[in-house]
Amino acid sequence: MARRTASETPVVGRDHVRERLDALADAVRDGRGGALVLAGARGTGRTTLLATVAAHVRVAEVAGVEAEADMPWAGVQRLADAAGVALDTRDGDVPGVGAALLERLADRGPVVCLVDDAHRLDEPSLDTLAFVARRCGSLPVGIVCAVPPSDPALQRLAGLDVEPLPPLSDDDALRLVAERNSRIAPPVAAELVATAGGNPSDLCELVGALTAAQAVGGQAPPRSLPSGGRGRTAVLAAYRRLSDDAARFVLRLACADGAELAGGEPDADVLAEVQRSGLVWMAGDGPRPCSPAVGATLYDAAGERERRRAHARLADSIDPQQRRASWEWHTARADGRSDAAVADVVAAVADDHPETAALAWHRAALLTPPGPSKATRLRHAARRYWASGRSGPARRLLRQAGAHTADGPESGRILAALGEIELRDGCPEVAAHQLLLAAETLDRDEQAEAFLLAAEARRTASDTAGYLETAAKADGSLVATHLTGMASMFTGDHRAAGEALRRVLDEAGDDVRGALCAAEAAVTLGRPRSAHDRAAVAVARARGDACAPLLPTALFQFSLTSTLLDRPHAALEASTEGIALAVANGQRNTAAEHEVLAALAEVSLGNRTAALDHVDAAQPRIDRAGLGRAAAIAEWVRACADLLDERPGDALRRLVALFTPASGVPTVQIAAVPQLVECAIRCGESDRAQRALDRYEKWATSTGTGVWVALVHRCRGLLAEDADEAERHFTTAVDLQRSGGMTLELARTELAYARRLRRQRRNREARSVLRDAFRLADDAGADYWVTQIREELRAAGERAESDGHVAEDLTPQQERIVRLVADGRTNREIAERLVISQRTVEHHLRNIFVRLGVRSRVELAATVPRQKNAPTASD
Repeated sequence: MARRTASETPVVGRDHVRERLDALADAVRDGRGGALVLAGARGTGRTTLLATVAAHVRVAEVAGVEAEADMPWAGVQRLADAAGVALDTRDGDVPGVGAALLERLADRGPVVCLVDDAHRLDEPSLDTLAFVARRCGSLPVGIVCAVPPSDPALQRLAGLDVEPLPPLSDDDALRLVAERNSRIAPPVAAELVATAGGNPSDLCELVGALTAAQAVGGQAPPRSLPSGGRGRTAVLAAYRRLSDDAARFVLRLACADGAELAGGEPDADVLAEVQRSGLVWMAGDGPRPCSPAVGATLYDAAGERERRRAHARLADSIDPQQRRASWEWHTARADGRSDAAVADVVAAVADDHPETAALAWHRAALLTPPGPSKATRLRHAARRYWASGRSGPARRLLRQAGAHTADGPESGRILAALGEIELRDGCPEVAAHQLLLAAETLDRDEQAEAFLLAAEARRTASDTAGYLETAAKADGSLVATHLTGMASMFTGDHRAAGEALRRVLDEAGDDVRGALCAAEAAVTLGRPRSAHDRAAVAVARARGDACAPLLPTALFQFSLTSTLLDRPHAALEASTEGIALAVANGQRNTAAEHEVLAALAEVSLGNRTAALDHVDAAQPRIDRAGLGRAAAIAEWVRACADLLDERPGDALRRLVALFTPASGVPTVQIAAVPQLVECAIRCGESDRAQRALDRYEKWATSTGTGVWVALVHRCRGLLAEDADEAERHFTTAVDLQRSGGMTLELARTELAYARRLRRQRRNREARSVLRDAFRLADDAGADYWVTQIREELRAAGERAESDGHVAEDLTPQQERIVRLVADGRTNREIAERLVISQRTVEHHLRNIFVRLGVRSRVELAATVPRQKNAPTASD
């Protein structure tokens, strides 16, 4: 068997399989045998994985050969030769030959027999290997066979442990691309991953076939497997082995795009045959080529006559009333037509089906002669590819479109589309200039949107001066009012800012962009509840297919306003969804911004490690794209983490750097003042704290919003030297936060207040305040703050009573949950009873299981004390 070393073909995404193979080899070396079957399609790494076993133990290798499939005992004889043992198969049967082979292998052991393409062995040899594999457990003999997942050979290997080799995940596939060629542009890498369909061998061949222009996205990457490669050779060989009916069916599938319906399934025999061939897999809505690369390879290899017949059969299977664009295209291809009239018909109905809209516009553009109409159709295709998360084709088609149009509105639309993609997945500074250039040729409504996106690019890069310049260029629209208001706030003209932004709040529509403008205006005006409501409108609107690219941005605003309203769990949930959507839609900048917002939510809960993990995930993208706003939030999170670690000096140094005028992040500078004040006080720099707080108080008072004013009073309480003054500020902050529905912020204020009371030896009052803080932090699942408050309670003289308690180290909320579990309540019922979320219940249960050392709800219920007058769950 030809060996490929790990250096020639990287093994990515198969760690679990490699661990199993290593464990099997180690066991054989120690005198204990075993067997494993690797079931994977062509190119999924069967041969490569087998090659890794030799590093651990002596191996005997053999591969099935189709030419010897009808020669009884040929395979087992070759295996015996490879193992260096003599084997007589004359007049033998499977049990006899199998017993003899096992005995001789054991005598020469330890040895692992590696059998690649076992499905191509002759039947007696395969049955003999299965016989040996089922009986080698107590001997220094291992058997590892590799077969396709749908082959009948698996039935002959029944009883053996099967390890499937599924397609690589997108993350693993992208890692493999980077290992093969680190200079490939990320959008191109994403296209290659989609084309290969998770097949690592095909992916490596596609990467190796790239030209320099293709690698950077200047030209379309290859869609079919390269000529002369192992993948193409294997695919075409499998295709030629098919029966006529199966070959026609496979080619018909190759003529259809993955988003199109490929028609009804063939009879069972044909379907089984094409599945065994490895060319087709069963998707949720029917059979498909196992990857776009395989489909394109089969399409390229077929003759024009066969392709036209396949298109005709496909057209016959499509309902023209339901899929008009697809039907028109395949009908035209079947007839050999490729004229402008077909392009016009396809374009006219391209948007009838959202799933195939990008494909239809692209097909219409391909058939359209050079000129403005081609440019427009390419732009439509690009916008729809972008909406489906395919930034690579979108960028490429927009560049093509630019070559077919002169200066004017259409040129501006193309440049604006490129600018929006650059904003979400490129360099925001470049995006701002593209969008400003686009605005010069667009009409008023489109121009306003370009200015809005350009301003967002400036904010993303923390370019305050550029933002002011952009605002000055906008004129005569509500967007201009919004930008002017934001610019006035940045320059300290609060009166002008308030006037403009209040108008935005009153007049902005409930479309996605309007709701996002209103949310940003409300945040700046200090109206977090209004901002949160408008952000929720933006999310609801963006969930429609037409606005899918804006959903991650809407979720960003929703997460931000959730954080401002002291709802960290809601913020974390929104940003978790935002990260997944942004990654799926090719919006790496937006994903990084969601990572730092998720970090902010985690650090507010006291989850230092989780917060820094999110920051670390975002940092590479922040550095590469120059995401100034995300960088500022990340540094704020690190400062908060320093505070959790009791390192106020380190936190203060971070925040002081963040508050320099050149940092260009006024919004973060405002929001981070409470942490700056706390750090400065703990570091003995009360003057610095006083100066920062004076500026913050001026802004917070101008908003008239209790959320911000409460934080002013908490900071004043921390700064006050006079006990009566401190108490007045703390009680005012508590009242404002309680009336505002705060939870964690209220708990933190009460903790600070109680510490002040304890220093005044007012322990009884401190304990009363701390018990309320403890309940709030515990209900929020904020373990760090629960621990802080518990320690302060003990310092204030609280003594835990163990009688009737489940365990001394459980919080009261956790005890209530344990008792409800013992009563047979579900997580949902517990959440309803305690007026908390199911997620919080699950969080508590995980901690309870660890603390009590139990593994199930039954074991947990058994820990509840059964004593007279013990408190019940409803107490």
